[in-house]
Amino acid sequence: MRNLSVLEETAVALPEGVRVLDLCVDAVESRTFVVAGDSTATAQLLTYDRAYLLTSTAVLPFAASERIAGMHFLMEREQVVVALESGDICTIDGSGAVDTVGTVDARIAAWRWSPDDEVLVLVTGEDRLLLMTADFDVLGESPLAAGQREDAPVSVGWGARETQYQGRDAQPAPESVSRLSGDDDMRVRVSWRGDAQFFAVSFVRQGARALRVFARDGRVHSEGEGAETLEHTLAWKPSGRLIAATARRAHRHEVVFFERNGLRHGEFALRAGTGRVRELSWNAESSVLAVVAETRDGACVQLWADKNYHWYLKQELRARDVVRAVWDAEEALRLTVVCARGFVRVQLHSAAAVAHAASLESNAAACVVDGARVLYTPFAHANVPPPMALHTLDAPMSVRHVAFAAFGAGNGFALLLADQRTVVLYECDAGKARPRELRYVELPADARARQVAWAERDVLVSLGAGGVSVTDVAAGSTRVCAGSAGMGLAVLAAAPLVGQVLAAGAGGRVYSVALDASEPWALAQLPAPCAEVDAVACGALGAVVVGRTARNQLYANSRLLSAACSSFFLRRDMLLFTTTTHCLRVAAADASLVTGAGAADGDGDEAAAGQGEARRRIERGAAIVLAAPAGDAVVFQMPRGNLETVRPRALVLAAVRRMLDAREYR
Repeated sequence: MRNLSVLEETAVALPEGVRVLDLCVDAVESRTFVVAGDSTATAQLLTYDRAYLLTSTAVLPFAASERIAGMHFLMEREQVVVALESGDICTIDGSGAVDTVGTVDARIAAWRWSPDDEVLVLVTGEDRLLLMTADFDVLGESPLAAGQREDAPVSVGWGARETQYQGRDAQPAPESVSRLSGDDDMRVRVSWRGDAQFFAVSFVRQGARALRVFARDGRVHSEGEGAETLEHTLAWKPSGRLIAATARRAHRHEVVFFERNGLRHGEFALRAGTGRVRELSWNAESSVLAVVAETRDGACVQLWADKNYHWYLKQELRARDVVRAVWDAEEALRLTVVCARGFVRVQLHSAAAVAHAASLESNAAACVVDGARVLYTPFAHANVPPPMALHTLDAPMSVRHVAFAAFGAGNGFALLLADQRTVVLYECDAGKARPRELRYVELPADARARQVAWAERDVLVSLGAGGVSVTDVAAGSTRVCAGSAGMGLAVLAAAPLVGQVLAAGAGGRVYSVALDASEPWALAQLPAPCAEVDAVACGALGAVVVGRTARNQLYANSRLLSAACSSFFLRRDMLLFTTTTHCLRVAAADASLVTGAGAADGDGDEAAAGQGEARRRIERGAAIVLAAPAGDAVVFQMPRGNLETVRPRALVLAAVRRMLDAREYR
């Protein structure tokens, strides 16, 4: 039920006339190393710091016209290693000193360092496999296509078709023809498993692409099951379960999976209109698969995630002249999109798009993004398990962000499309009715919005490269909020419980957006930047901001409520949150959130001792999707993707108290 939202999107352009040849990232210091140059000059190594400022330049001993086999940053040695297809291997240290450590006479067709930076796999132009240490000492060498695994079974023909009697009129069995895809670039690919114990090599052999799995010492472990039109892409899931590749069939283009033993293990189809796939790559948590593909609108990065055995297209990142995508080794949802003339650093966050309005007529709905489809389910009236939904809505293109309305019953919602300027507004009546398309809103061409909030029926707020903008839907005019461009804002969220639109900055400050486009005013200062924010009215204290960081810290204004919060939902009367110790915690949404009176701190169950109705054990890894605005139901999603609805004791007793106070009994 969660979607991927873009929190930050920083584009860095290289100096005029210079193009990117390759790129790698230092995940610890957040530095970016770019090999760049033009076709007539010597290549250079450009170093950018965490603020994306160019800090150093080193001249490399080869021309920019040379083809690079790959580059890698060795963390322990503080060195950047660059390999050329001609066979030269160069290292560049922190001072900018360049050293050519050796040359592979047979050229370099592919290379890949192990995740622990201890073993280097090289495939030469003569289809030989080389294993080297971090000091470039050779550990072993063998032919790439030769050799057989030690435990390979020996077939004596029993059960084979050719040993069975087929009848007098039987026809010869057709030969299985494996051929190359027209999109195959004929290059070798290498990919390591996350624990660095195995690696896979994809290469062309006898007019078809083959897949082989090797152990860390170079022994052949298995050979991939034959697949028609298997393509050049290759990415081993860091968790170790699956090896991803692509294959083009006559009727569809799909991502196929192999197990370590080489057997096929499922697939999913790419969207219609997807052309040549350039690259596949997994993030560090194995939760998102990036597909760099060519489409009708140019190259883009598609981000796929799976739940309940269904693959969702969660995000489509578009940039000019996309080349490849590089995941951060430390931050699982940080991605660098490499372009021909620069790069774009993208920070993502996974969160559910659900209705928050405290109205008895609220549908308590949720929207799940699946490419250009939006799966809509009103949980107040129907609990439909994913990947199904009560209604499926089709958008003109992939959806980038979903925001529910902050006015009325809160049943309407806005869809920001992948072009970052088109917003589709939907309205919906209470009940199971299908949402109706209300209108299209076009933002300015330079807005490049990444998040939206539907504040009022005719007011749309967007957050983009130029800061926060307020759009008058009826008049079709857009104004940029004064001073918002320099605030480093990352999150835009409507807070219907206080009737405001919140904008959270990188320094932990939360602003309230003025709908007249004047300068946003500071509402709260949280101790750390938060990826999810909401607010509730707490009497004399006014609006209290509740925020959760990407590192699972939950704050109410400046007070730490939990250091291990995995999800939360804020109602007018209750704050519900789950912890990494598999517990649901319930706290009153009043002044005690800030003062601490009657509210438990910490992240363990001991903190809730004596508050039997304020805690409940839940299944390991369960996360809150939403809670009924005025009822007693809470919807959870389990790690495998299924939904469960529970009625915690605290919410049941609160509902009983309200009915007794209102004398709603017989």
